Amino acid sequence: MPIPKLPQLPATTDPWGPPAQIPAALRFNDVPYAPFSKGDKLGRVADWAADQTQQKDQKTRQHGRGFRDPYHAYGANVASFFTADDAEDVSSFSVVDSSKAPARPRGSQSAVLKTRGGRQQASRPQAGNAAPSGAANRGQGGANRGWSSRDRQFRGGGRRLGWGNFDKPQKVRDASVAITDDWKPVQTIGFNNLQKLSFESRPGQSVGDYGFVQRYDRSLDKAVLDAPLKPVDKVVYNVSTSEDPVISELSESGVGTVFATDTIIALLMCSTKSVIPWDIVINKRGGKIFLDKREGGPLDFVSVDENAVDPPAESTDKDNINSASSLAVEATYINHNFGANAVSESSSRYEFPKPNPFDSGDGAAALAQGYRYRKFNLANNVEEDEPLYLVVRGTVNAVQTSASGAEELVTVHALNEYGGSGNLEWKAKFVNQRGAIVAAEMKNNLNKLSRWTVESVLAGANLMKIGFVSRVAPKDNTRHVVVGVLGRDPAQFSQQLNINMANGWGIVKSIVNIATELEDGKYVLIKDPNYPQIKLYQVPESTFEDQE
Repeated sequence: MPIPKLPQLPATTDPWGPPAQIPAALRFNDVPYAPFSKGDKLGRVADWAADQTQQKDQKTRQHGRGFRDPYHAYGANVASFFTADDAEDVSSFSVVDSSKAPARPRGSQSAVLKTRGGRQQASRPQAGNAAPSGAANRGQGGANRGWSSRDRQFRGGGRRLGWGNFDKPQKVRDASVAITDDWKPVQTIGFNNLQKLSFESRPGQSVGDYGFVQRYDRSLDKAVLDAPLKPVDKVVYNVSTSEDPVISELSESGVGTVFATDTIIALLMCSTKSVIPWDIVINKRGGKIFLDKREGGPLDFVSVDENAVDPPAESTDKDNINSASSLAVEATYINHNFGANAVSESSSRYEFPKPNPFDSGDGAAALAQGYRYRKFNLANNVEEDEPLYLVVRGTVNAVQTSASGAEELVTVHALNEYGGSGNLEWKAKFVNQRGAIVAAEMKNNLNKLSRWTVESVLAGANLMKIGFVSRVAPKDNTRHVVVGVLGRDPAQFSQQLNINMANGWGIVKSIVNIATELEDGKYVLIKDPNYPQIKLYQVPESTFEDQE
């Protein structure tokens, strides 16, 4: 198909359109221009009859206090070309107030105090004096803008301090153990993933009970208690898993595959509540897994106010008795002595079927404790899969007779008050404000109380006894007094602490599944000191041998 050809247009010297040069008659010379926005709200151009005060009050009532118009006045800060200077000289004009000023009452304190640097600051109104009004504050150089509803002053500029402490620098903690170059990272698991785990474990089966315990002293359950904490010179055994002779015997006889103590399993089950760093040594030999604590590590001490908003910090001053490490040593000392003070030495002993496996026979007096070995099946399907037994050594501290005449096993622990704010309140408030004190401790020591509760459940204890121990003086960490004792059922107390046992067993099973797939060797599981996650490292066999 042929393409049609258009006729050629003739050239012209006067085309249609705007001229190349704008004529002088159309130029906008010396005309002021104000910037504007296409999003400006259209309204009245001018309303000379409206009252400005009435419009302002109506707008405030409609939108509330602090309302800001979303439409900006573009060009408001540009110099106006339409203003004209008054021809008259107004320099001599002034307004004279002939009214008599009210007399100032005698003895009243000025509402303006001179501060360093010459700035003015409003003082807190005293009793009998009127609070400064907003106009008076605005007239004081703008240093203050008013008073809040709680009679607190707030400044117009600078840093906001106090509320929430949101501008407080975050504490940077060090790891519980030094990580060297020969450590090989294996896996990292975040707390958000650990919180999603779940596993329903069946009740544990008893493997053997060892040692003996004494009767709990019921005189400590008095409503008003002011008993001094007596130091007791007795040996407290805290043997790790691999050094336990009973666990070694059970491992050789094939009773279980994974072995640990109640403190280690409770630490794993409550790991998502932990804040301070910790570490666990995993030894795998011949397909058997041993979860051990490190000698002198965090598991040998009791933490203090770990979950508090402002927890104790470490200090370079060795004489600081309120540093984190000093308080941990003090809390451990208190727990050992309170365990001995909470039982009656003259009462009859409750003997378990087998003797204490850690008694060396050297004549040293040991603290009466009972050791219960129980196994838990961690197999996915108990009826079809091969059993995967976890053997746990639990500890009980005392025994008491219930109202029905049955013997109840008791675990004993102690919370301590060190007077971090400069004063000791438990001695004066524990009787009348026990609920508030317990609630505060459940918040500040959530991880510690959760671990104690899980340890009691693992040991099969029927009752928990928690002592409240305070210093005699805030600056003396050697003398203490017991102000009260709280008794709780472990199963009920776990619900108050919001402990999810299924999630805890899911965390333990996840760690066990990871360990079963590893080669024989030594591994270290640490909690990151500054992030909510745990890390697993493979370490040389000689690691930590110099500490043992």
